[in-house]
Amino acid sequence: MNIGNNFNRFYTSPLKFGANGSSSQPNNGEFRQKTLCANDFHGHLKAFRQFKTVSDKFKAENPTGDVILSGDEWVGANKDKNKAIVRMMNMCNITATAPGNHNMDCEGAKGLSQMLDYATYKTLALNMKPKNPENIASYSLKDDIDAGRLADSMVVEENGRKIGYIGLVPCDLFSRLSTQSQEGATDIKILNLKETEDALRKEVEKLEKQGVNIIKLVSHLGIDASVHIAKNVAGIDVIHDGHSHDTLDGIVPEKNLFKSPRNEWVVITQAGKNGHSYGVLDVVYDKEGRIIKAKNEVKSLEKESESLVVKMMEDLSLGKPQVIGTIAQDVKSKPETVLEESPISAFLSDAYLKYSDADLVLNNMGGIRGSLPAGPITDREVMDLMPFFNDVHVYKLSEKDIIDALNNSIQATRKFHRTGALQVSGLRYVIGKDDKVKDVVLVKKDGTKVALNTQNPSSDKFFKVAYNTFVASGTEGLEVLKCPEKIIHKCDMNETQMLVEYIKSFNGQPITIKEDGRIRQE
Repeated sequence: MNIGNNFNRFYTSPLKFGANGSSSQPNNGEFRQKTLCANDFHGHLKAFRQFKTVSDKFKAENPTGDVILSGDEWVGANKDKNKAIVRMMNMCNITATAPGNHNMDCEGAKGLSQMLDYATYKTLALNMKPKNPENIASYSLKDDIDAGRLADSMVVEENGRKIGYIGLVPCDLFSRLSTQSQEGATDIKILNLKETEDALRKEVEKLEKQGVNIIKLVSHLGIDASVHIAKNVAGIDVIHDGHSHDTLDGIVPEKNLFKSPRNEWVVITQAGKNGHSYGVLDVVYDKEGRIIKAKNEVKSLEKESESLVVKMMEDLSLGKPQVIGTIAQDVKSKPETVLEESPISAFLSDAYLKYSDADLVLNNMGGIRGSLPAGPITDREVMDLMPFFNDVHVYKLSEKDIIDALNNSIQATRKFHRTGALQVSGLRYVIGKDDKVKDVVLVKKDGTKVALNTQNPSSDKFFKVAYNTFVASGTEGLEVLKCPEKIIHKCDMNETQMLVEYIKSFNGQPITIKEDGRIRQE
């Protein structure tokens, strides 16, 4: 069937449904279901307070609807905060979720297992396996499998129709983990995309033998991999996706609407990141489980009212927020892929420099997860802004290591659309027209300036450099910074604590955060 010739009929034909959410023509075997879906909240507590309001209204209006969160609900190593988010998810009537990379920020698979102990919803992860299946007793997630909290798939029956759900973790999971998280994930294996594809076919076949002909994929693969699955694995109808932070509003052929190998429609959803939005998917299936009508909307979450019940639970779990300082004017975050200075990231880097004995700081923009509004700021807001609680180490790096890291981050940004310009403190540099750094200058704490050699950097000239455990994982472009043998010492505070203490150090005086030219482009 040609998408172009049938697109208008596909999604603009009139929807005629009864008030109870089922089809107004029950005898023809059609089945309608609405889904409330969201992804990549990244630990933003306000988003959960608002999502609870939305989910309550959704379930009241759609009792047979499902609620899907597609991973990365929490981030970072703060166990109390992560536990509170799991309880918030329980309160939001979650049908199913799939683990994202950030769900393993705290002690890897072991930390994920500890959080799932508090979950009343189902977590699905077909492509996450024990590394040593012959010694399954040592698998940190075994108790969750035994208790039914973690599975490859699940089946739910609504109005006489069986609906299958399969979950997938990101195939690139290990490249997205900090060194802290990797240490706790040594007992798991993640299938690559080809292996995941093969496992999906077998799982779909298993579900179909059980009489399931509506199958949804709860995915944290990211849009490129999910599109590949949609085009190459038969039997999947909907993919509720995450990880790549796309906003897929409406239904657009070859963007989030595809044909499966059976020539059946497949719809993909994603609703951005950081709790700004959520999605509502409204689908009609025929008696064979094929999509015949659909409507997909992405809606703003930011103006929704906050649930008082969730707020009370949050305060009981984490304590009352405390004002720690005042921000002089609004400070907007920047996309993590830009090759320019980010004022918030620079401010965080200054905190690193203050609370370490390093000569300079290297940082990534992806660690900042929001903007700063003018006015009082609380420690809770810093936890949302800077949620990872990554450790910070000081390394002995050569001049060549530093120049290579700066140049490689630029090249990786051009190639992968990730990483961004390395943010700095104690250092200033210019990105040349050839995408190579120049005019790299170390600014000592006494104001003295020392130029670094960018053309022939020395391997025998060393500096003390502070950066966090995610940067130390050697993600795209930063492989040179994955060097545990060069660690001098671990800082006393993690990065979130550093930022809290740095804001406090202004003693209530309004803090002005703005660009100061430490990173420039020709």
